Amino acid sequence: MKPKTEKKNAWVYVKFAIIIVVSGIFGAVCSMAIGAEFEDFTNLGAVLSQSLYGAGVPLLGGGLLLAAAATGLYLAAKKPMARADEDDAAYEKANRLLCLSMILTTLGFPWLMLTIGLAFGQAIQEHVIDTTGLGLGLLIIELVWFSTLQAIVIRATKKLYPEKQGNVFDTKFQKDWYASCDEAEQKTIGDCSYFTFQIMNLVYPIVMLILFMVGSSWPINALWFVLLGGLWMAQTLVYQLRCYWVQHCKPHR
Repeated sequence: MKPKTEKKNAWVYVKFAIIIVVSGIFGAVCSMAIGAEFEDFTNLGAVLSQSLYGAGVPLLGGGLLLAAAATGLYLAAKKPMARADEDDAAYEKANRLLCLSMILTTLGFPWLMLTIGLAFGQAIQEHVIDTTGLGLGLLIIELVWFSTLQAIVIRATKKLYPEKQGNVFDTKFQKDWYASCDEAEQKTIGDCSYFTFQIMNLVYPIVMLILFMVGSSWPINALWFVLLGGLWMAQTLVYQLRCYWVQHCKPHR
């Protein structure tokens, strides 16, 4: 068993070296390709940026579609909820529909954050009152809609799980909700959180590599590197500090 283990470990290092070399070659080729078409890429970036700013308000309004879909799923869950106590199939259906509704509802808030800058950034600078007013109206409608719908879905979920605790408008909602989950549910939350951490540790270096390749031939704002690197460092630091606290500082129960 020992020789086999050593061979496997050796292959790990070889594979890592191959990935580094291939990534370097790929980055060099992409950088040369971008450099050869520098002017075209510059023009394309300017056009894309302007197009995104121009579509900012419609993109912000797209949040209404998320809210409408989430509302439809909640309404579809009401009928099986009425039979959830005596019908296991109805219980599962209601639970599934409420989960889907919550997914879309929670997506609404990052969508708002994503599109607010596009909708208001350039419009405010150029004093476009009509665009700013329309965007502000959409923002208020969606904030109220998503917040109210999230509270309604949480309340409906509590009917299926009476032991669940937490007020969605309370800053301690996630902590209270997690504390009211049983051991299996907490393990599921932990598994999902770790999976998200792994995915983001893959996304960050890929996006950073893309920025590096573009920035080597195309002038981009240095704040993009600072922002992306800062977010990556913040995620890593929070994870590591939390691990240290749980292992070495948290009182043993």
